Amino acid sequence: MGTDTLTAKHRLYTSTLFRFRPGLLESLHPALELGRSFVRPERQKSYQALLLLWKGIGRYVARHPRYKTLFGPVSISRDYSAASRSLMVSYLESSCTRPELAHGVEPRRQYRGGRLQGTDAALLAPLLRNLEELSEVVADMEADGKGVPVLLRQYLQLGGAVLAFNVDRAFSNVLDGLVVVDLTRLAPPHLEKYLGREGAAAFRAYHE
Repeated sequence: MGTDTLTAKHRLYTSTLFRFRPGLLESLHPALELGRSFVRPERQKSYQALLLLWKGIGRYVARHPRYKTLFGPVSISRDYSAASRSLMVSYLESSCTRPELAHGVEPRRQYRGGRLQGTDAALLAPLLRNLEELSEVVADMEADGKGVPVLLRQYLQLGGAVLAFNVDRAFSNVLDGLVVVDLTRLAPPHLEKYLGREGAAAFRAYHE
């Protein structure tokens, strides 16, 4: 849903997870909210489903180039250990956020992080140099060797920022990060990958 199509009878899905302080949505306007998406377990090891999802979003943006900002919740499952989740949250809050936007968001149910054995996630997170290093550490901590969730990693590789975290009681108590992506900041190859060459050119022309 676009923030420019909201009416008194409609509200954003993300508003059930986060409280937006006055001025935040206006600063992103017009923006496109991305709801939850699901990839069947047998397809999760392949990037094909995720690529098709992003191409669908890109096609929509190409048709409606006024939407330069995407935002929505990305989940970290309870299948991850408390230590892994705490480490991911600490890293993302320190390295993958936009403070000028984050102050305008408040979770409806605050996340209370756990502790890693023998140390504090907030102390370890700043030592990690990048997202790949974080994913490697998470994989070492998880019994099944899984790293940072694929969809979250995809958002961050596109320059996404995480503004806040909320625990969703209505969705198996997963940990939701509110992610914002500014499409005008994407490198031309990334923009063309999802919007197509003509769509990317029209998008850039619109915002220039």
